[in-house]
Order: sequence, then C-alpha cells, then structure tokens
Amino acid sequence: MSEKEFVEKIGPLAAQDMKTSGVLASITTAQACLESGYGSTELAVNANNLFGMKCSLSGNTWDSVWDGVSKYTKKTNEQKPDGTVYTITADFRKYPDILTSIKDHSCYLNGAMNGSKMRYEGLAGEKDYRKAAELIKAGGYATDIAYVDKLCSLIERWNLTKYDKEDTGMSNSSLVNCTVKSPNHSGARTHAIDRITPHCVVGQLTAESIGGCFDSSGVQASCNYGIGSDGRVVLCVDEANRSWCSSSNANDQRAVTIECASDKTDPYAMTNAVYEKLIALCVDICRRNGKTKLIWFGNKNTTLNYSPKSNEMVLTVHRWFANKSCPGDWLYSRLGDVANRVTAELSGSSGGGTTSGGSGNYKTGMYKVNVGDLKIRKGPGTNYGINDAITDKGTYTITEIQNGSWGKLKSGAGWINVSTAYCTYTGSASGGTGSSGGGTSSNSSYKTGTYKVNVAELNIRKGPGTNYDTDDSIKDKGVYTITEIQNGSWGKLKSGAGWINVDKAYCTYQGATSSSENTAASSRSFQVQVNIPDLYIRKGPGRNYGDNDFCPQGVYTIVETKSAGGYTWGRLKSGAGWIALEHTKRL
Repeated sequence: MSEKEFVEKIGPLAAQDMKTSGVLASITTAQACLESGYGSTELAVNANNLFGMKCSLSGNTWDSVWDGVSKYTKKTNEQKPDGTVYTITADFRKYPDILTSIKDHSCYLNGAMNGSKMRYEGLAGEKDYRKAAELIKAGGYATDIAYVDKLCSLIERWNLTKYDKEDTGMSNSSLVNCTVKSPNHSGARTHAIDRITPHCVVGQLTAESIGGCFDSSGVQASCNYGIGSDGRVVLCVDEANRSWCSSSNANDQRAVTIECASDKTDPYAMTNAVYEKLIALCVDICRRNGKTKLIWFGNKNTTLNYSPKSNEMVLTVHRWFANKSCPGDWLYSRLGDVANRVTAELSGSSGGGTTSGGSGNYKTGMYKVNVGDLKIRKGPGTNYGINDAITDKGTYTITEIQNGSWGKLKSGAGWINVSTAYCTYTGSASGGTGSSGGGTSSNSSYKTGTYKVNVAELNIRKGPGTNYDTDDSIKDKGVYTITEIQNGSWGKLKSGAGWINVDKAYCTYQGATSSSENTAASSRSFQVQVNIPDLYIRKGPGRNYGDNDFCPQGVYTIVETKSAGGYTWGRLKSGAGWIALEHTKRL
C-alpha cells in the first residue's frame, strides 16, 4: 500500500472505533502511521499489530479484545535508563485483522493504570487532537520529546480530523474521476443509506458517456455513480440525494445506485476493471456510511423484508422492481462474491477474509472454493502480488497455513485465503495426489497423442491445472491432439488453445497422433486486411478476454475462427491472439 492508501484504509476503521472508545480517530490514525511505518513494519505485515503491542503490557489489568493466545515472536531493541540500547526476543500480540488491533490499542489507552490512577485519564472524549496527543505523551506512552509534534504534523498533513466527524455519511466518494451532474433527482433523501443497487448500463461506455446519458431533464432517469469500461468513476447525483434509477421510490431513497458499463447483449458481461472498481466503490460507500458488512441474500422477499442492523448494507437489484434483466446475469451471479469481498475488506483483514481467532482455526487439507474469483497470491497476504485466480469453485489441497487464514496450494501456484468468507474446509488431504486439477491420474500413464473427449463440456485452461484461468471449452466430443503432458493428466492442445484434463473421467486415449485428427481449429486458413489503427488483439475469442496488444494495419493470416458475443473472432497464425473479423477485410 502507498501511504495514501494506508491512511484511507485506517481512517474509517479508526472512526468506527471512536464511536465506542471515544479516542479521536485522527489520533489513532496518526499513531498507526507513525508506529507501523504506514503498515510496512514486520509486526504490521505478519501480525496485524500496528502499535507494537506486546503480549505482556501494563500488567494486562485492563479489558482487552486480544484473544490472549495468538502471538508473534521477534527481536526488538530496549533501552536502559542510562540510554544504552540492547536487543531482546519478545512476544507481541497477533490479531486476526487490523480493526482488532485498533480496538485493542484503544482498550489499552482507556484502561491502563499507573498505580491507582488512570495512565491516560481524560483521553476518551477529548475533542482537541493536540490535547489528546499531550495526554498520551504525559501518560508515558512515548519517550520521544517530539512525539506530540509528530502526531499533530501527521494529522495536519493528511487532514485526519475529517475522520473525527461523527457523521461521515452523505458525502461523495473520493474515487470519482469526473463529474457530469444530472438534473434528474428528488433532492435530499428521506431515508438513511443502507442499500447499494448496481445496474448494467448496456454499453461499454466511458465514465463521461454514462454521465451524458442522464444530463438531460428529458431522460427522467439518473444514478448516483457510473463506472466506465476502463474503471473510471463518474458522479451524476450527489450521494445525499435520491437518484431515479431502480423503478422504485422506496429503494432509491435508501440506496446508492451505480450504473456499470457492460456488453449490449445477455448476460451483459463487464470488464475486470469495472468489476474491481465496483468492489472498491462499495467498500468506500460502506465505510463513509459507517457500515462494516455488505449482505447479499439473493432473494427479493427476504431482502425487502429485512431490516439491516446499523452496521449493515444490503445489495438490491433493479429486476426486483421492474420487468428488466438488470444488472444482467453476469453481475447478478457474482453479487455473492461482491458482498464477500467488500465485507472482508471492511473488516480490515490483510487477506480479505476475517478469521474467528488466529491461525489455529485453519489447518492443512482440502478446501472448497465458494466464490467465483479467488486471487492466488505469491505469498501469504494481499501485500504480495497476484499470480492468477481460481474461477471454477473447485476443491484444492492446502499444505501450509500462515498469517491466519492463508493457505499454500499444493500445486505450487501460490497462496489463497481459505477464510470462511471464501472457502469451506472439506477434510484432510486424501489419496496422496492433492493436485489442484480435477480427475488427476494416480501414475504417469498419460502420454501425448490423440484423445477423444467424452463429456459434453470440457474446460480449456491457460495452464496445466484448475488454478489456471479458463480460455474456452470443448463442446463437440471430438478428437484432439495432445503434444505435452504435465501435472499428471493435463495435456497441451496442439492447436495452441490451451490445456485440458485428459484423465479417463473425461477423455479416451486414441493412440499416436493421426493426420486425420479432429481439432478445434478451422480446416483452412485465410488472410485478412486490417485497415484501422486500434484493433485489439485479445487473449481469447471474445471481448471478455484481456487484450494482448493492438494489431497494426496490414495483412494477417487467420488459422481458426469462433463466434462469441455477436462477433466472429479469428486466431492469428503468429500466435499473438484473436481479433474481431468484423473490423477486417477478407482477401
């Protein structure tokens, strides 16, 4: 995280804690920045401990939210009265998430004693941040003579007093990239915000174009926010006002409405940039409105009859109030994932999903993935880069647990968060293979050659295992040539389309490569002329695939064609990817 991202993450959590502890959020946030190096210290990264809280501290006579067991041991420097510095090995508190660290720190400030007197008496409820900093310094919290000035400097640098306001709701998101105000709204809401309603705008529009859809009073429609196909956000109606978006006055009075760029045809798919920004925007909306949980019931009656708790936000959809498919099945099927990821982020957990107390609750073995897109990280935490994602809701073998709920995949692909927000533990590893791919072989009996596909649909993966993304699928029960075997029963297609699982549960070996094989590629190649300068080369046959590059103007050879999303896609002989043939001239 950058310094700014850290502040934006900690500030709302400190504001949430302030409501119960009385400790100014600006003070808590400044202390977290100073003492954790903006979340970069070893304790912050590995133990969610932002304030260097040791297991044994002031006699532990004060109420604490720490579980009393979870710890992280490391070397630390101590100082004698004469100023001599020496090194010891000490046990520090390990928290399941950042919010718990913040709460435990406030418990200490409000409960620590100095003899028979409160060590930081008068801190809770103090509204002046400098006076609060002076109370902390006077209580012996820090020996640095510049400690008060350092805290105040951070508060002023980042304008942290904005988190001290008791009502942080009814503001607009800082994620907004542009503003195109719509005249179509009902003014101030008559209900507090406790719903979010995402829509599909039916068009891969820019943020500005989405705003332009609603800037005329003749349209009689609007939204609070729009997300363009590249992930940029437009503000159309202030969050404090009721937009006209869901065909329901009652819903729009209490919902923040978000129009998302999408395809024009069913299932109205959205780009990854839109999806990720939708999650970030939902997190921001929830935080500013004091919510710590986003809920998706997936049922109209259950949702509309539910009264959210003060810390809860509920997802609703346009199709419940009008004869429409909005937001389309693509997003509708992912709203459970949206709710899970937003709630996990709101919890302050570095991995997205919270645990119920330390790494002891999670163990090695088999885990069923319950969300549609679970990131595979290079290490045990979101501070590590992303290797890939699991998209098949399959069952995976975890060989090691670290940092609470992070599990190492046996396949070697990386680490996933096995928290209950994402996964279900199904038992200890069985049979000794533990491969992430379904239907693996128990020996090395698979070899190159031709294979007959026996199932109605067999996924084609980008690599040899289900931990790789799906490129396409085989639906013709044809015979295919495999040029390489990896990870037991994973075979590489000669066509270059990707990898399939050739286990006998799915395929039958036909023999050595035959010249009469039936491959997925078209039988004849042909040439096309590209005349436009900005034709995308896609990683697969469809707009839902990422782009590899732009195709320069010129003549190209196409070796395979497929239809998807209203376009005919051609695979380039060079192996660079796929292009939409509607934008070319066949020679």
